[in-house]
Amino acid sequence: MSERDEGLRKAQQIMRRLQHEVRTPISQIIGYSELLEEELEDRGAEDLAPDLQKIRDAAQRLLDLADGRLRDEQDAGAPALPESESTARSEPVVQAAGAGAHGDAGSRVLVVEDDANDRELLVRRLERQGFAVETARDGIEALRKIETDEPDLVLLEVLMAGMGGLEVLERVRRTRSRLELPIILATSLDDSADAVEGLERGANDYVTKPFDFPVVMARVRSQLDAHRTSRQVAGLAKQLEFRSAFIREALGRDVSDELLVEMAERPDSLDLGKEARRVVAVVADLRGSRERARALLPAQQTALLKTVFDDLAEVVAHYEGVVDAVSGDSLVALFGLPLERDDDAERAVVCAVAMQLEMDEINAKNQRVQLPAVEIGVGVASGEVLVIGLGAGEQVKYKALGEPLLRAGRIEAAARGGEVWICAGTHVALAGAANVDGEQELPAAADGAALTIHRVLGVGGAHLITLRP
Repeated sequence: MSERDEGLRKAQQIMRRLQHEVRTPISQIIGYSELLEEELEDRGAEDLAPDLQKIRDAAQRLLDLADGRLRDEQDAGAPALPESESTARSEPVVQAAGAGAHGDAGSRVLVVEDDANDRELLVRRLERQGFAVETARDGIEALRKIETDEPDLVLLEVLMAGMGGLEVLERVRRTRSRLELPIILATSLDDSADAVEGLERGANDYVTKPFDFPVVMARVRSQLDAHRTSRQVAGLAKQLEFRSAFIREALGRDVSDELLVEMAERPDSLDLGKEARRVVAVVADLRGSRERARALLPAQQTALLKTVFDDLAEVVAHYEGVVDAVSGDSLVALFGLPLERDDDAERAVVCAVAMQLEMDEINAKNQRVQLPAVEIGVGVASGEVLVIGLGAGEQVKYKALGEPLLRAGRIEAAARGGEVWICAGTHVALAGAANVDGEQELPAAADGAALTIHRVLGVGGAHLITLRP
């Protein structure tokens, strides 16, 4: 940088500081005049208002004169401030003390200002609107109070002795985002250089002196609204995360993200055990257990079973069911628990067909690691279950008990590898959507009732899924 450029830079800094020093007391005259006018109106002494208006008008003319004489040239690349923020003044808007709008009453605002009069003026105006106000006299104190008092919003003067407002802003933004802590810059310089630099460094907004207080309050409330919404969203996300973990732990099984969201919207969804729940049970069982036990090492059997049941569990989750248990060579899935839906039967049967189709991919994976191909039989049954809690305290697990699980097991046992069979009740619930090609009656069980079942080839409608011939 040449000596001429350095001299010009220093001259501009001196002029900016001089403009700041001249504008500040004039702005205070205007601000206190407006404040007194409001307080006189509150007390019913409006007869003095015309004199205060004359004082304010004279101060405004002096401010305009100072700006015309002392204004340094603006950065050609910076946009001009809106007229309403500089020479134009809004009509005063008066609210009773404590009448903060939009739920702002009690919101904590930190005013960072090194000029005592400006600081007092801001405090009085903000407190009249119902805000809880703290103050800081310099940048160091501001950083300390931001850390310890955790304000909801900071109104930060740009030009201060020692650490300036832009440096304070930059340090705060290292740990707190715009949504976490809104910061509105205040500057007494009637050009856009500070505002543009401040917004680039992370300020939420800016206001200029003399303050147009209706504008200041509108911007403060706007930022507080955004801050409040951000905290609510974060709180809801945390609640949903906690509730999701509790649901998974309580049910002792995996639950899809979509189902977790729906359960979070229905607080009664975990009120289990008070009444019977109607469910559709799906049981898938691997064929050829004895042959595998003779042909495979324990580690190979474990690897094969893990691939099969991991992939089948993904199919269950895709159709928004829950895996109730994996026992031996069988996987049990439930539809209708913890939430009952109108299409539980349809999704359960579609899931059963999809399980059979998934076996091609499962066998391809196993064959790549020299494991044998396997088959499953699948049974589906509908009915009511009781849900009981097993264990105590935080270790309680919920378990469904009832005829549908037993019937689905009986139906699965009658199926051959690659087949899906469903009970008559499930067939009726599908209302003709299922493509069936066979029917048989299973012998009477211990309860003395025979069981009519149907073999499924596919399901039409929106799902349109078919077993391969």
